[in-house]
Amino acid sequence: MVLEVFQAAETFDGVSPLNESGTLVVEGKRAGRLYEREHAAAVADLRDGTIMLAVHPEHRREGRGTALLTEVLADHPDLTVWAFGSLPGSAELAAKLGLVPTRTLLRMSRSLPTDDEAPADARIDHFRPSDAERIVEINARAFAHHPEQGKLTLDEFLDLTRQPWFSAEGLKVAREGDDPVGFHWTKRHGDGLGEVYVLAVDPDHDGKGLGRALLAAGLRHLHEQGDTEVELYVEESETRVVSMYRAAGFAIAARDTSYGRKS
Repeated sequence: MVLEVFQAAETFDGVSPLNESGTLVVEGKRAGRLYEREHAAAVADLRDGTIMLAVHPEHRREGRGTALLTEVLADHPDLTVWAFGSLPGSAELAAKLGLVPTRTLLRMSRSLPTDDEAPADARIDHFRPSDAERIVEINARAFAHHPEQGKLTLDEFLDLTRQPWFSAEGLKVAREGDDPVGFHWTKRHGDGLGEVYVLAVDPDHDGKGLGRALLAAGLRHLHEQGDTEVELYVEESETRVVSMYRAAGFAIAARDTSYGRKS
């Protein structure tokens, strides 16, 4: 029933009400709580501190979303609420409950191929199993202030490498000697769509052009695998990173909004 409601909402709205972490909660692979009510469902993602909610399209404007979200927030008042696609109905529901925007996540996209090339002096290859702990360390340092990405643990990382979509060749690693100093983790979704899943550089190595080099290497890999379009997600507040992606030919395709209680 929970998945049926989320799938019906995705089909109708053209955007999934669940992100990857929320899907893992539904599958029982990540800490959280599921709420199932008649024609409505919600996920409380306790790892990321977020709520995702959907109402079946045939039963909207019946107060179901308001009632369910009120219940979930009563149980978890410190969690924020994701509105993927920033749809008008989500904004209305948030306002009704006194919630205000707290974050905006941009989905940016561009077509492939790209003419960008990694600098000749950048040493980039792909993931080796011995890189795992260092990759998690770089991720934690690069996303130290990110509410979700910076929490990635070694066990979570290793679990992701066991997913069917994972490819060691698709996880590009920049090195200084043999030591990883940055990485670009790509993901293929099928139907010609690839993703800049995670791009991170150790802060001690900022300013060397490694981010641009890793981006170019990952995009080239996706194109070589047959992808013709690539997307990524980035915080709107990260203006320097957004500017890098704009310079690489990405444009804003959609916005996701997180809502929370007024501080």
